[in-house]
Amino acid sequence: MTLARIALALIVTLAAHAALAQEAPSSGGEFIGRLFEATGFRAPPRPAADFVRESRPEHMGYRPFDPAPQKDPKRKSAADLRAMGAGLEAAAAENRRKAASVARPDAPAKPAR
Repeated sequence: MTLARIALALIVTLAAHAALAQEAPSSGGEFIGRLFEATGFRAPPRPAADFVRESRPEHMGYRPFDPAPQKDPKRKSAADLRAMGAGLEAAAAENRRKAASVARPDAPAKPAR
């Protein structure tokens, strides 16, 4: 049990030292990465090769992955949707009325009078 407490105290001390020695990390993942580098579990990344640095521009010009939503010009208001629904209901009623007057081919024959 004492070994676990010593290891925990060492990790907390190293984490505090890493946080105080450098600027505060912006995310939890960055904090964990610094903690692993401080304990020696992860080596810092090697610098890029010369040909890579020379071939890349200074500003990469990336687009954001999740851009701010823009107003959709095709979006309808609630009143427009209700009017469209009423139009569809009227068309459905008209189609039902027309269908009622058409004889079905599989209907039994009406007796002739």
